[in-house]
Amino acid sequence: MKRILPPADKTPGRMLIFWDIDGTLMSCGGDGTEAMNRAFFELYGIPDAFLGAGVGGAQDFAVIRRIAAECGIEKFDPAALETAYIANLARILDRNEHKRVMPGVVDLLEYARGAGLANLLLTSNLRAGAETKLRSVGLWAYFDESFCGGFGDAPGEKWDAAAAVISAAETRFGRPFRPSDVVVIGDSVYDIRSAKRIGARHIAVATGWTSAETLSAETPEYLFDDLADTPRVIAAIGKNLLKRYER
Repeated sequence: MKRILPPADKTPGRMLIFWDIDGTLMSCGGDGTEAMNRAFFELYGIPDAFLGAGVGGAQDFAVIRRIAAECGIEKFDPAALETAYIANLARILDRNEHKRVMPGVVDLLEYARGAGLANLLLTSNLRAGAETKLRSVGLWAYFDESFCGGFGDAPGEKWDAAAAVISAAETRFGRPFRPSDVVVIGDSVYDIRSAKRIGARHIAVATGWTSAETLSAETPEYLFDDLADTPRVIAAIGKNLLKRYER
């Protein structure tokens, strides 16, 4: 079997690869929703607050505040809710024997890191929630804590978070990033639409809650059943990356 080697040019930040988390990098079932439900109940006595909340199509910042408003919480404390949420999430994940890394993800993260590509997150999760989830399956180490992506902590949409990260990356790496230098990998319609809004290239993967048929209707640049075929996915990220092999 051939092993793909990183290209000779390993200049840091050659490309920006935005990764979604739930359904793309990993799966932990409904642990995030359960943890948020418990947090709302502990603080405000409201059961199943996130039942039918429609998470995944909006940033957590907006979803949490919408739920609080719909529940009539007058003295809502986002910081206290986040603290309770993260504590519950860590406990729930620790007991979840079925959480897992998605097929092919580790090989792709390793390759990207070795090739000088910037692994970044683009997720609706709160940053602390994203870190807690990824640490639970050993993936947090693939992301630079000082510059790890865009999260659902601020107002706006996923594409706003991505645009802000690209701007910060241009300052960090001292160069502009063209649309062809930016790739969004995700399992939802929201991911595809976010990529299109910022003019980025996009790879959809049907390992999450959204069917391949629904993803296909959004006309992604690439659509995979999963990310297990490392050479094909790397070629989708950038064909010039597939030039060196080792038998």
